[in-house]
Amino acid sequence: MTSATPQFREVAGRPGLAPDQAVRGPVPLNRYFDDLGYMHAALPGLTTGSVAAYLVQFGYVSGPDNVEGLWGGTDALAGLLFRAGNVAIAFVNASDILARRRFTAAHELGHAVLHRESMGATLLDATIEEADGVLGPMEAEANRFAAELLMPEVVLRARADELRAAHGCCPRVVLGYRLASELRVSREAIGYRLKNLGVGDGE
Repeated sequence: MTSATPQFREVAGRPGLAPDQAVRGPVPLNRYFDDLGYMHAALPGLTTGSVAAYLVQFGYVSGPDNVEGLWGGTDALAGLLFRAGNVAIAFVNASDILARRRFTAAHELGHAVLHRESMGATLLDATIEEADGVLGPMEAEANRFAAELLMPEVVLRARADELRAAHGCCPRVVLGYRLASELRVSREAIGYRLKNLGVGDGE
């Protein structure tokens, strides 16, 4: 499978950020945000209104008038990307489990990298599917970006080779359980990614 866009290859190829199959553990998502100069925040029960209040409280906008479309909103969100000038903040729902928060943050980072020219000040995601279903082009691109960032192909293939060398086979479901734990992603997301790449034995 090829990378979602040249922009993804550029991000993943930055010094110190390229995936390393010898390193165990989750992809250090904070390093990508820091390197790109973007921020992220987790707010419990994420809504448009809680994002607006956060932006005003911490001085990213001068007052409620600057976030009129969000202020007081109660629409529940999975994620939201806010951009103003050089500032970009990815918001995730702190009430979600860790794997979901990580995928949402990577998804919003994908929007920041891929869609900065085509989005307005905010991009709202009421839901984020971890597998490509019936998605619009921007959502599908952000999903592929998140999948490639959090579940690097080189790591998945290396772990599959290790499992095959140790046991003579590589059941995709077993590999998926191991990788979900190591990479801090959901079993759904890793299962879809492994199947999409054709890594492991199974349908």
